[in-house]
Amino acid sequence: MTPVSRPFSLRQRLRYRFDNSLSRGIWGILALLGVLAVAFFLVVALFIQLSGIGPGGEPTTFPEAVWYALTRSLDPGTFSGDEGPGFRLIMLFVTLVGILLAAAIIGLVSAAIDRRLETLRRGRSLVVEEDHTLILGTSDKLIPVISELIEANASERDRAIVVLAPADIVELSDDIRGAVPDLKTTRLVIRSGNPTRLPDLRQGNPGTAKSVIVLNGGSDAQVVKATLGVLRCIPEDAPTRVIAELQDPGISDALASAAGSRLLTVTSSQVVGLIGAQVARAPGLGAIYQDLLDFDGDELYMTAVTPAWQGRSFGEALLASSRGTIVGIRFADGRTALAPDATTVLGPGDALIGICEDDSAFALDTAPAPWQRSDERSWEPEPKARERTLIVGWSPLAPLVARELDVHVAADSEIHLLANERDDVVEAIRTAIALDNQQLVVHLGDPIQRSVVEQALEAGPFNHIILLSEADLHDAEEADARTMLALLHVHALSQGTAPVNIVAELLDPHDVELTGAADNQDFIVSQRLVALLLAQLSENPELEPVFADIFDAGGATLWLQPAVRYVAPGEVTFGDVIAAGRAWDVVPIGYRSASRAGRPGTIGNGIRINPPKDEVITLGEGDAVIVIERAR
Repeated sequence: MTPVSRPFSLRQRLRYRFDNSLSRGIWGILALLGVLAVAFFLVVALFIQLSGIGPGGEPTTFPEAVWYALTRSLDPGTFSGDEGPGFRLIMLFVTLVGILLAAAIIGLVSAAIDRRLETLRRGRSLVVEEDHTLILGTSDKLIPVISELIEANASERDRAIVVLAPADIVELSDDIRGAVPDLKTTRLVIRSGNPTRLPDLRQGNPGTAKSVIVLNGGSDAQVVKATLGVLRCIPEDAPTRVIAELQDPGISDALASAAGSRLLTVTSSQVVGLIGAQVARAPGLGAIYQDLLDFDGDELYMTAVTPAWQGRSFGEALLASSRGTIVGIRFADGRTALAPDATTVLGPGDALIGICEDDSAFALDTAPAPWQRSDERSWEPEPKARERTLIVGWSPLAPLVARELDVHVAADSEIHLLANERDDVVEAIRTAIALDNQQLVVHLGDPIQRSVVEQALEAGPFNHIILLSEADLHDAEEADARTMLALLHVHALSQGTAPVNIVAELLDPHDVELTGAADNQDFIVSQRLVALLLAQLSENPELEPVFADIFDAGGATLWLQPAVRYVAPGEVTFGDVIAAGRAWDVVPIGYRSASRAGRPGTIGNGIRINPPKDEVITLGEGDAVIVIERAR
């Protein structure tokens, strides 16, 4: 069937063209007004020339008439000096039309400026930055990540942190600047947008960023979408690394394998669970982890093996840096090893991993000294003890914590679990926790009820008490409140008993300061540790295998061992402690001395990391050496 054509009138066609011009924005309207103004001036000038009505009644040329029309429209007061009634009447008309045109143009420009300011306020403009850190999304870890990046940038100038999040930038900026009032040498840029949409992602200019951090606001799916999107915005040959935070280990592994080397994933649940389990068995270990992860104090760095040290053994290199403590090797082929065999030979292209206060201070600045392993000492593993642990609260981390503890305890140990009396919880406990060296004892009841906690504690005494956040049963705010209530009950009911190591997990980093740790035996494991790890990897992505080794249950272990295991009680230098440790293929990185508690340079209960090699210390019974020990 042939469509019936409908003729359009000239008026309809002109109206259609006019509407299309208006829809193109301010520039189309200004162009149209400009064309109308020029046409009007030309028509008026032509009329003046043809009619012979000029100033004082005298005829004028066409260019002069154009000039008269233009000046009278721009300056309404100009026509007051004109002569001749006809010419005055024409110029009055031109002036009135000029006022209308000027008002329209001023209104359009003003509206455009208002829209531009609104766009800027909403953070919709392109970020013109290079070598910046781009943070996608918001979560409780946003402010800790920004704080650490500011510390990392303190020795540099003109570094920027760009935040792209689906939030009002005015409110978000107020929250950040309220929590972090001093940005030091860092510039903070905030843009509003959805990190899962490519047009919004391009606002943050990820292609020229030093690194991109994708925060988990509660959904792994959103993190996956944002990560895949930002990888599309980054050229294949760009050095930009993407660090994504996920909760599910399966999704984390799948995304990492699909994205390749440009992506580093951090499974926050595993990090928190493994740190919690390790800290529970060694008081003070939490403060050491925090010191290594934050940028305030000593951190992990790498330095290339110089020609003078090539061909030397790792045992010799342990004393190669006067201001840093060597802990491992990154081989030329990319492999890393913490606390490797002391006879391992260093070669070209290798780099040494060490702990130092700043990367500029970490150097191999001592002369090589010969060393050979002595046969007088053979490795003797520290005997495992029978331990009893109480876990308060059920969460998906409970099996991970239980299995991590199971590796380090002797047979016939016990692990008690206090959890809600719910069918789904009981079934999850029975199917998820399978242990070799620990017997599982389940106590059912509400962990925030004092009588229930008291009944569980009566099954003690316990060596360690771990309070887990019930994140799968309650929202973050309620889960933290319940954990803090249970912690209060544990403290109140433990008074007058033997000291016990207490570790609690909180979801919101801001809730940590509300707990008010009762003594040095307490440590709060929060998502802040994950935030510190994200910031570290964004600044030093080459350290990812190092942290993965430390946090892997089957990898290198950070541990506190009795000082008398390595040196005789009395005064020694830290260099002597390192020399004693290398004979057993462990790397001492510091010590804990009760006599030095509270002194400058110490953390926690007398812990000191990376002391100078010539520092004289007094170690005795009850003191400990902090070592990194490789898996055997």
